[in-house]
Amino acid sequence: MTRPNLDALTGDYGHRLGRLTGAQLQAAVDRFDLGGLRGAAPIPGGQFGQNVHVTTESGAWILRGCPHYDWQFPKERFFARQIATRSRIRAPWPYLIEPSRGIFGWSFALMPCLPGLQLADPAVRARQTPAEATAIARALGTGLTMLHELTWTHAGAYAFKSDDVVPYAVGHRERVLGEIDDLVSQCGRLDSLSDSDLHWLRRLLKHNQAALDVSFQPTFVHHDFTTSNVVVNRSATAWNLSGVFDLMEAYVGDPEEDLVRALYNYSSRRPGLARDFLRAYVSRKPLREDATRRLRLYMLRDCLVIWEFGHRFSKQWVASAPGFRVWAQPYVGRDLEALSGGLKS
Repeated sequence: MTRPNLDALTGDYGHRLGRLTGAQLQAAVDRFDLGGLRGAAPIPGGQFGQNVHVTTESGAWILRGCPHYDWQFPKERFFARQIATRSRIRAPWPYLIEPSRGIFGWSFALMPCLPGLQLADPAVRARQTPAEATAIARALGTGLTMLHELTWTHAGAYAFKSDDVVPYAVGHRERVLGEIDDLVSQCGRLDSLSDSDLHWLRRLLKHNQAALDVSFQPTFVHHDFTTSNVVVNRSATAWNLSGVFDLMEAYVGDPEEDLVRALYNYSSRRPGLARDFLRAYVSRKPLREDATRRLRLYMLRDCLVIWEFGHRFSKQWVASAPGFRVWAQPYVGRDLEALSGGLKS
């Protein structure tokens, strides 16, 4: 096979990575002896544009560049290894890191391109029938239970220095409430919460926080488990979660924390899919006592994350939102009540 003209692969690879040359891309794959470059293209979608799809003589790879933090790639490698070696779900493994900045001006990682349908691809979404969307939502619920088979003896966060999960310094209730308090403070600095919003928040915390004291087996928590960060495939009889990626936000905690991002995304588009996703999950992994009140707080925390992010980066939807409480209440309150109907709560 004739190698392509590397100059033809030079171009703009997105707002974060900028202009890359074919020679740079070839030098990157040469660091790991992956063979001659056959093609390269930026990957559409995603918030930050860190990824390039590259094809070499050895196969299809993802180049991930310009990390947000010095710990981003080591942390993603750590959790990719855990998933790949200790669970039934695929992850980007091996996860190859080049720490030097000599080629691009920033460090980068290379990992195999996971096989399966990329649900974040607009073309894939456009071809999806309602029946397929329902089956995929159920497959994601089932697949998440498999990720949550990945357990630890303690809840904790990744530590760069030890390349391991280190226990949290505080208990679960204190950690979750502390994170909510920090987010409220950040939103306050952006002047994005009204007195009415704060009063509503305080009532939610008062009436639901005791649910955080129910014990749990610490598991892997992806924290951004949505259709944007998975691939799926279809067997002769069913859809299945075939892989998971984008592990920068992962930690070890209460598995129920991992439900709310998918519930939010599905509820925003088609609430029936949120119900399908949750019920598939619960059919294999029942929720613990007082789950509804606990999920309210996990959803509240996630809504604050999204609200703060939207205001900090001036997202268009924030300008048209009527206020935090009005926007968040359907996710935190009524919708979760409906979704939890018939489930242990």
